[in-house]
Amino acid sequence: MKKTIAVLCTGIAALSGAYAQQKVANPKSAIENFDPGSVGPVLSELGVAWQAQKNDRGQNYIIANAGGVLNFILAPAACRVDGTSDCIGLNMLSVFDGNANPQTVRAFNHRYAFARAGIDPSGAAYISRYEISDYGMPRGNLATSIQVFVIQAVAFGSELETARRTVSLEGYADDLAAKELNRQGLSDMTGVEIHATNPIDRHRQGLEDSAIALRQFILDKSAPRNKIDNFTE
Repeated sequence: MKKTIAVLCTGIAALSGAYAQQKVANPKSAIENFDPGSVGPVLSELGVAWQAQKNDRGQNYIIANAGGVLNFILAPAACRVDGTSDCIGLNMLSVFDGNANPQTVRAFNHRYAFARAGIDPSGAAYISRYEISDYGMPRGNLATSIQVFVIQAVAFGSELETARRTVSLEGYADDLAAKELNRQGLSDMTGVEIHATNPIDRHRQGLEDSAIALRQFILDKSAPRNKIDNFTE
């Protein structure tokens, strides 16, 4: 158990450092779909090992491994040709077998907005992300999205490994608030605003900030809300 946790934690640090430096050629040029022929070269430039596959229905998908740490799947969707090609949707999925703590999964969703975590009826925990490319997507945007997904999926696996049954949503909210206060305190002491130095770390910081902002808006009674009108017979 401790060995697995150490591997995952080391993996997060290694992937963060490696992916922050990875660039793709022609980042502003658009790919027109999420078929393996379009996505595969981006994965290769990121140093992700991948292989194209087909399921029993003839649909294409990609199995991938990032840094020997994370296995994940990229499955094209919303395909415009025969339901199997020229796909304008992309499912990114990473699955974790074992006894997942449902509270940890709920807390992870509460904390991060970029991807969705859950537990399948079979008992496997997963994290997923859906991309849309109706009118094309810059190669650089796809690369960044994959990088952030991989780092977040590794973090999700680490939290599943270290979860305790006492995990609660309130605990995560308090943790987020403490992180924000620590960052503000360090900035006040040094007189220097703390900024991330690369796109991947900026997005990771942005995800933390968005969770804090979301909670602040929810607690703010003056913020606009929608009313649920329950149907009664």
